[in-house]
Amino acid sequence: MIRLRSFLPFVLALAPLALGCKKDEPPAPAPEAKPSTAVLPSGKGRLPLRSPIAAVPKFDPQAMKDYRLEVCYFGTLTLRQARDAYFASLGKDEPSEKKIPNFGVSGGSLPHAPPHAPPTIAPVAKPGASGAPAAGASAAPAIPVPRRVADMGMRAPHERNARACTVAAGLKDPAMPDVDAALGAFAPFSLELSRNIAAASVYYQREEYTKDKLERGKELHKKLVADFAKLDENSEKLGGALAAWRKDHPVDTAKLDEGERLVFTAYDRARGLVLGMIAKKIDVGAFKEGVAALAKDIEAIKAFGTNNTNDPWAKITAPPFTTFHKAADEAQAKISDKGMEPAAFLAMVNTFTSLVEAKHRALSRSLTAKGQVVEPRSGPAARPNVHPRQHIERPDEHAGHKH
Repeated sequence: MIRLRSFLPFVLALAPLALGCKKDEPPAPAPEAKPSTAVLPSGKGRLPLRSPIAAVPKFDPQAMKDYRLEVCYFGTLTLRQARDAYFASLGKDEPSEKKIPNFGVSGGSLPHAPPHAPPTIAPVAKPGASGAPAAGASAAPAIPVPRRVADMGMRAPHERNARACTVAAGLKDPAMPDVDAALGAFAPFSLELSRNIAAASVYYQREEYTKDKLERGKELHKKLVADFAKLDENSEKLGGALAAWRKDHPVDTAKLDEGERLVFTAYDRARGLVLGMIAKKIDVGAFKEGVAALAKDIEAIKAFGTNNTNDPWAKITAPPFTTFHKAADEAQAKISDKGMEPAAFLAMVNTFTSLVEAKHRALSRSLTAKGQVVEPRSGPAARPNVHPRQHIERPDEHAGHKH
């Protein structure tokens, strides 16, 4: 019997002949390179990855700039409250382990122990052999629950409002010479101050001063004291320029829709209350009259909204108007010869800033309802299917060059 192993050399020799008898097939054609719309790494002519989904309201440049300026100026009034609270918690001293500053309500420094007894949890009594609680278990000392003391200054969005100043400073159209000049100085100043306040707040909240012997705290203290000394001057320059601009460029209310006109009247009165609050001496009588008049303005807005349910002005602004009026009404009893109490001051500033935001949202909704929008592009742009380093030759790239 011939072993199969002896046939192996013959099989290997005949294998190429068997493969050669197979019908040759033409190679598959290479995919045709499609022209790409990719651009050079310079970014010129770069196509957007997606187009806007919906139409965008077409704001008047003046309206947009006014909105940013209002948030900037009135929103950063919280910096004054932070300054007063900081100095009230320190007095004339520098930060120390015995005097930890804060930016909340005046006199509300962060104590190491709360002023009143914290809630306690009594230990669970272990039952005895008979199932009854062991004797003397009720006499076991209660375990105090640590209570974190919140800094009210953290609730003031200093940096967010200061960034509105930076955005407003970048809006060159329309030109507002005196306002732009004051804003150019106030925008970087307020942003730097708000960031230092945030850094100091976190530093003391986390008790980082126990790790560096207050070295960082004293550095921040010097910066804060220097900037706090300039705060009123820089803020008042911007406020004065804005007041002069509004006086020289009054709004023609006859051109406004009824809903917008009612909101503008109430908004102007609310703004007057905030301006009266930051005056050197608050006119208490005028403040109370303004609060009462604002209540009637709000009722008119609500009545209009009831009869015109689709009107965006009444629907969007009525709630924040009510919230602001409540803060102003409660602030009446908190005015003294020294000004307004810090908590009431902060409440009025924050609720008015929210009102500014709501008024702008109402304008956005109104423009959309009227069709005053910027339409999106007809179709989405495709993502270029090109390697990031691939060089795409433009048709005119070699124009004027001889080969």
